[in-house]
Amino acid sequence: MVKLSEEVAKALMAAKGEAVVVDVPGIDDDFVIVQRSMFVAAMAALEHQRNAELIREGISDMEAGRTVPLDEAMERIRNALLLRKDNESLR
Repeated sequence: MVKLSEEVAKALMAAKGEAVVVDVPGIDDDFVIVQRSMFVAAMAALEHQRNAELIREGISDMEAGRTVPLDEAMERIRNALLLRKDNESLR
């Protein structure tokens, strides 16, 4: 964990839970400091958004007929897992 300067600590207290943008000398980018709970909530929302998009893609594939019978899909998965296991045993 990094100890913040007094200036940054005061800015965080004054922000009352809002994000604080921090300029770091020598780096061409800003950093944003947020409360852990805000970060966790944002990451959960992002994951939910990604999952929703993957579900939409799956539905679109299904509606377009881009499907594989279950037996074939399971066989592909088994083969992929066996290949992975074989590759790991070679290490």
